[in-house]
Amino acid sequence: MNALLRLLYAHGERPAVRTADTGLGYRELADRVATVAGELGSHCGLVLLRTRNDVSTLVHYLGALAAGHVVLPVNDGGDHTAIVRTYRPDMIIDGDGIHRLRTDSAHRLHPDLALLMSTSGSTGSPKLVRLSYSNLISNARAIAEYLEITDSDRAATTLPMSYCYGLSVIHSHLLRGATLILTEHSVLDPGFWALFRRHRGTTFAG
Repeated sequence: MNALLRLLYAHGERPAVRTADTGLGYRELADRVATVAGELGSHCGLVLLRTRNDVSTLVHYLGALAAGHVVLPVNDGGDHTAIVRTYRPDMIIDGDGIHRLRTDSAHRLHPDLALLMSTSGSTGSPKLVRLSYSNLISNARAIAEYLEITDSDRAATTLPMSYCYGLSVIHSHLLRGATLILTEHSVLDPGFWALFRRHRGTTFAG
């Protein structure tokens, strides 16, 4: 079994995700991630993921990593024509599902490569930073240790998943078996605080 799936299953029935209308334990989250990984297949490709702070995006992100694909997360609302033209993703995942652009990858991808993150403020041609699986794990561990994250923490997603800080919140809390409160609300919205109180949130990033 993939190391990511082993990690998720190891947290058992602990609460993994809470939203305004649903909740998943770690076992159910792992089952959904395994299903998506199977749908994506194991032939390594470049996946452009249009992200929102919701369950579908989280499951497809983790599923792509579990299947060994390289993920390029972008914000759901933007125009990513330049990214698509420059980096030629093999698949695009959005709110409508998985869209395969070709059967075989157009790329020779390094086996350690996990994530491509867009740099802040890039002008002209879009630029990406390469991150390996070991990069993601070591970063998540360092954050979890420094912030003393435990399985009783409940972190709200106040930052987009297409942003490295937003993803680091997800990685570090899943590593420790904590709970993610997924929301698209801003901290300025009354709805954010209603959801935060309802699910007994402990932290949010800014």
